[in-house]
Amino acid sequence: MRRVSSVEKRKVRLLVAQGLSIILLLAFSLSVKVSPAVPALSGPAAEVDQDLRTLSVFDFLWKKDSLAKEVLRLAFPMLRYAEEGRHDGHEAPILFRVAGYFLGFIPQSAKDLAFGGFPGFLLESEALEASVTLYDPRKLEDDWGYTPVMFSLPPGEAPPTAALLSGGPLVAIYHTHATESYLPEIGKTQATEAFSSNMSKTVMRVGDLLAQELETRYRIPVLHSRTVHDAETRVGAYYRSEQTVRAILDKYPSCTYLIDLHRDSQPRSITAVTIRGKPYARVLFVVGTDNPNWVKNYEFSRKLSEKLEEAYPGISRGVFYESAVYNQKYSPNAILVECGGVGNTMEECENTVKALAWALASLILPAAPDAP
Repeated sequence: MRRVSSVEKRKVRLLVAQGLSIILLLAFSLSVKVSPAVPALSGPAAEVDQDLRTLSVFDFLWKKDSLAKEVLRLAFPMLRYAEEGRHDGHEAPILFRVAGYFLGFIPQSAKDLAFGGFPGFLLESEALEASVTLYDPRKLEDDWGYTPVMFSLPPGEAPPTAALLSGGPLVAIYHTHATESYLPEIGKTQATEAFSSNMSKTVMRVGDLLAQELETRYRIPVLHSRTVHDAETRVGAYYRSEQTVRAILDKYPSCTYLIDLHRDSQPRSITAVTIRGKPYARVLFVVGTDNPNWVKNYEFSRKLSEKLEEAYPGISRGVFYESAVYNQKYSPNAILVECGGVGNTMEECENTVKALAWALASLILPAAPDAP
């Protein structure tokens, strides 16, 4: 008789645990209407368009009971990271939406469903090999492109007076969803098509512009990670970007400002604005409340939003907060920024980046600079 290996036993136990979890969710599924999170600002500038949404048992337990959180995370390990992408709201096939009702996240493909719900069925050696191949910290450094600003000043210009600019990069920009693009830039019309492998047409380009503006105009040293964390699937992207954040901080603990730059899924009617005759992409700040830094993260995001509104009325959509982490546990100055939506242009994003860089510099530098 063939002996059952320990790996097979572990898989059977995992299957039983997950099966029981699903049965419990099916048995006790309920629907509750809740109001959306209140944005930090009031008025048109703060609008965060959300319909009342139906919460599954997963949502209810996830938000209300820390013990239930840990139980569900043990049964479905990838939910910790898959859950964090839910504010994007991309439409999935109806069967996946039904599955998402019970799993707590909406998979975008059969692969996502299998990976998100049953990660234990991936062979440990395969998972380890994939991790080492894609996210070896030594290889991540090749994507950072950090050059000290003090050695790249234009000829004849004096160095900045701020002493804080000489100890390594101060700001780290990265992209959990680097493939997020803008429809006008890629010649598409459907929101679900607003993704590209051409990084010059995605939020990666917006990150380049932000890094350039902070460095050349304000002499703030920036590390911009060009690592793509969502090349194959968005599920698990926050786990992968967390490895990037940790690798950056291990080598450059001077990075006290962490910016995860995204593109929102909202239409142009919500994400575009004209200010003094110039078009801008509106920004939304997102804060995850499941980390010890969330109050400080929220306060920093609120200050940025208010600073932007003072000089560029209508450019900010406010601060949206929800139960998540978003890698913001690593710094009290960690922010997630949605720059525009699917219908914005790169020109509008570039205009916004100049405003955002100024707002950041106003909070970072000892003396606040004039708005561009």
